[in-house]
Amino acid sequence: MTGTAERVHRALTDVEMAAITAAVDAVGSVMDLVPATARALYTALAPGAVATAEADPGRADPPRARFAIPETQWLAIAETCLARAEAFGAGVHAALELHRVMPARYPDPEVTVAPRPRGDHRPPVHELSVTREAADTIGAASRHCERLASYFGHGSREHTEAVRSWQGGLSQLFAMSFGARTRIERADELSLTVTSETTGFVHGLHFRPHPGPRPAPAPQPGRWESVF
Repeated sequence: MTGTAERVHRALTDVEMAAITAAVDAVGSVMDLVPATARALYTALAPGAVATAEADPGRADPPRARFAIPETQWLAIAETCLARAEAFGAGVHAALELHRVMPARYPDPEVTVAPRPRGDHRPPVHELSVTREAADTIGAASRHCERLASYFGHGSREHTEAVRSWQGGLSQLFAMSFGARTRIERADELSLTVTSETTGFVHGLHFRPHPGPRPAPAPQPGRWESVF
């Protein structure tokens, strides 16, 4: 390699992978997470590329376009970064930013990455704030599932689809994918709006009714979906 303009397609060494992992684990804020990951990676591949990118970030030929690493190493670095993102509730943000800064990847079955014990970076407590209207909506959704079971039969397609999607959506409300402080509000009679007070990210758990006519006394079949 004679200059930073050369294309660099190669596997990282074990020492380089360890240095990247250490750099990611040392990050103390969400704003620094993806930049620190990229800096450690490109420093390993070609130190000059980092300096060039920082000096002229708008150049037409960004350094990432000239680099590629084996897919196994690419995925291992991404997993390390996303695991660290759990501490800040920024997994979605980190995933989007990683795709913007990571180099290309290529298959190489001869390159493997040793399994690494994954630590739990999440905060110890998830604080959920539920408005009284949202609490009413949660109760209404549960009763709607019960009405579907009564009308169509317990274990029917209509009942199973609704209850599984509702239970899955509720489970996601307690997860810390978007942070450890969450506010839940009513969106409509059977739907919720979820706001991460850690990151400001807003999404919904919305009931999607099936189209088409139904007998007047029948409860509306449908499923709950996460809406981003």
